[in-house]
Amino acid sequence: MNVFLTRPLFDTALLKARLAQNGISLQTTESDQICSESLLLEQTKQADALITHTEDNIDANLIAKLPSSIKLISNYGIGFSNIDVEAATQKGIQVTNTPTEEAFHATAEATVALLVSIARQIPALNAERRAMKTDPEPSFQRPTAVSIRNKVTGVVGLGRIGSRVAQMMHYGFKNTIIYYDLYENKAMEKDINARKVALEELMKTADFICVNMPLSEQTYDLVSPDMLALMKPDAVLINTARAGLVNEDALIDRVNKGLLHGAGLDVYTDKVNTITAQNVALTSHFANFEKEAYTAMTNLVADNIIGYLTNDKPVTPVNSPLRE
Repeated sequence: MNVFLTRPLFDTALLKARLAQNGISLQTTESDQICSESLLLEQTKQADALITHTEDNIDANLIAKLPSSIKLISNYGIGFSNIDVEAATQKGIQVTNTPTEEAFHATAEATVALLVSIARQIPALNAERRAMKTDPEPSFQRPTAVSIRNKVTGVVGLGRIGSRVAQMMHYGFKNTIIYYDLYENKAMEKDINARKVALEELMKTADFICVNMPLSEQTYDLVSPDMLALMKPDAVLINTARAGLVNEDALIDRVNKGLLHGAGLDVYTDKVNTITAQNVALTSHFANFEKEAYTAMTNLVADNIIGYLTNDKPVTPVNSPLRE
């Protein structure tokens, strides 16, 4: 059995060893660049499974070109919006992802880290100091932080990541938690007295807004220009979920005009190159970039491949492929 990995993982050696123990051979590229479609199709001619990254665009057109030998697409990431799951299902291809506890914790910690950084004006203060040769003179005209304690945090998407963000903000900074979600989270309502509200109320009320909702047709552009216009001028917005959830044009316009205290973004498009505001942090989709999370994700990729190719039982399936 053969598996193709589109580019190396954090610990490719670990993955290769685990697969080899089960009679599965792993091939990958030497480059750390996103794999081209032509190379992917060439390398999968003799493969039984494909390991992808969230940056790989596995759309319906590419899936149609995959050889019939491909039985599994194992995505290295919590999300899988980069894969046309319906097209894979129709072709009889199993799709899996890596929703590990460590990845949830890592992303939640990164969300709170960005929030604290923006609230305390760290990006702006860092940019100011690096533009000078000595420390600036004391002045109340310089960037001023906002407190984090005893505020209202609004979580857009109180799922496995959002719940951890809410707990950290509640227990760590005594924040009141409000949330918007398609579903009620009774556990968080009981644990931290989280209150489910309409999105409009959350946007108007919250001092800190953390976007942690999965991207779908239903949630695309959820934080729209109208929603962003409701935010307090000293509020902070953090997005560690998907760029498509937040209207970037409207967000960039607001931060550039000084109508928000700042923003922390782990997911975005090249539109962020037009940001002129100093109190903005961009972290290049690195929210779960830690040793523990990546090791756990690597092991789960291995478990999915071994489970499906040897016993037809993936650990974390995201679809039920059609059988011929």
